[in-house]
Amino acid sequence: MGASAPDPAGRNDEWRQPGQGPPAASGQGQPASPGPPYASPPYASPPPPPPRKRRRKGCLTCGIAAAVGAVIALVAVLVMVNAVGGSDGGAKEGGGSAGPSASAGQGKVTKELYDRIRAGMTEQQVTAITGPCESSAENEVAGVRGKVLTCPGAESFSSATFTFANGKLAAKGQVGLGGAEARKGTMTKEKYDRLRNGMTEKEALAIAGTCEKNSDVDMAGSSATVYSCNAADGLGSAALTFANGELVAKAQTGLE
Repeated sequence: MGASAPDPAGRNDEWRQPGQGPPAASGQGQPASPGPPYASPPYASPPPPPPRKRRRKGCLTCGIAAAVGAVIALVAVLVMVNAVGGSDGGAKEGGGSAGPSASAGQGKVTKELYDRIRAGMTEQQVTAITGPCESSAENEVAGVRGKVLTCPGAESFSSATFTFANGKLAAKGQVGLGGAEARKGTMTKEKYDRLRNGMTEKEALAIAGTCEKNSDVDMAGSSATVYSCNAADGLGSAALTFANGELVAKAQTGLE
């Protein structure tokens, strides 16, 4: 075997481990550390360090989304109440019944009267505008007293509903108060497909054309509105739901 490299520190070769080459000299004339035992084959590379756990940030929009969801659920209930109220109101009016709704006929609601009613009004303030209305639902859930008044409309097959929470108006809805003219629309399947969630109320209605506002909800700092947009032939329609001024849901039936 040939002679080994001289030891920079003046020591002999016996300080080196068998199979290792001469150590590299450091800047101070001292041998550098031979390094970790896995630095060269046959040893494997060191395992990668475990990934750092990312700290989850608080969800700033979860509360808003939950509030909007509650509002939309209330709107859906209100729309169903409107549909039932509209059918019943029209039947009673057409039949000339002398039941409770007929006695409230002196206060048949017009579109102009309906538009004067605002969220936050008391039941007394509302009925001062509409005249007598019939209580169609009343309940208390989680400390919130709810009450729904159904009022006959001045137009055929029309009605209005007013929903109170703890004595204050939280939502209102109407069916047919605008008359046959208001039910004429220009909605088509092509227009419907162009509507996208997130559009503002102004942007969506610019596409949809003539639509009739059916419901307004204003509670817990959130607002929601539902429009019905009919096809020109009257055989199809679309429902557009807005929350805090943005389109959040749409549905259609019969559009070609």
